[in-house]
Amino acid sequence: MDFREDPNAKAVEVWEPEGATYYNGELILQPRQRWTPEQQLELIDWHPMFSGKCPLCRYEFDRDWSARVHWDCQNPECGWMDDTV
Repeated sequence: MDFREDPNAKAVEVWEPEGATYYNGELILQPRQRWTPEQQLELIDWHPMFSGKCPLCRYEFDRDWSARVHWDCQNPECGWMDDTV
């Protein structure tokens, strides 16, 4: 009895057009994605944000990733710099 639908309730629109999302009741258009889904999966395989290692020299990054903004390699012999994310 407690979970019956309220016959007096107003209908709420939950449909979202493709490329948009409701946020706090406001329809927000999502920015165009730079990468295809395949490119995004590839990024997960090699980027240090996900792998924890430099894609060139395999230098291991610190495990405290929560405060990291830049993903440039700290190995002075490598010099890899993140310009993708």
